[in-house]
Amino acid sequence: MSYEDMRFTLLLPEGSEVKAPEKACTKCGATKPTTEFNKHRKSKDGLQTWCRVCTTEAARAYNKRQKAKANRSAGQKKRWKKEKTMEKKQAGVSGEAFLKSLDTPDPVNSPEHYRTGGIECIDAMVRVFGDEAVRTYARINAFKYIWRHQYKGKPEEDLAKAAWYTRFANGDDPRKEGKQ
Repeated sequence: MSYEDMRFTLLLPEGSEVKAPEKACTKCGATKPTTEFNKHRKSKDGLQTWCRVCTTEAARAYNKRQKAKANRSAGQKKRWKKEKTMEKKQAGVSGEAFLKSLDTPDPVNSPEHYRTGGIECIDAMVRVFGDEAVRTYARINAFKYIWRHQYKGKPEEDLAKAAWYTRFANGDDPRKEGKQ
């Protein structure tokens, strides 16, 4: 009897089978042997939550979408952008009409979601961080709104917010105009 045979004979009772550990895939729901899962060091069991088949299918679908997106011609991109702009205009989503159509009283100067807790967020920031730090934040925020205004679907509102933050950064509080 070889060393290997003796070792397995000691560990396993006669007639018993070695069953590989199993795990359920969270994407397809099938229970598969752990050998069907890729490694993932940060997870508790050291394995990914999706099986190899589901991971491969998801990666292929993602790559297909990215390739289709990259292969669009400049003309197609311009037409798509123009169509989106026309849809917004037909829906009355431009300039002052857009601002008036919103449920909030003033989404640029005093958005409702910034006035919770009895104090406006920017006023609380001034109290906590100081005037100069909040002015620096306002400059950075204005830059952010200008940078992404074409991509969020509300370019006029984003540019108005950029102007608001620029004025605030320069020491002029635009909210005071509405409180007169």
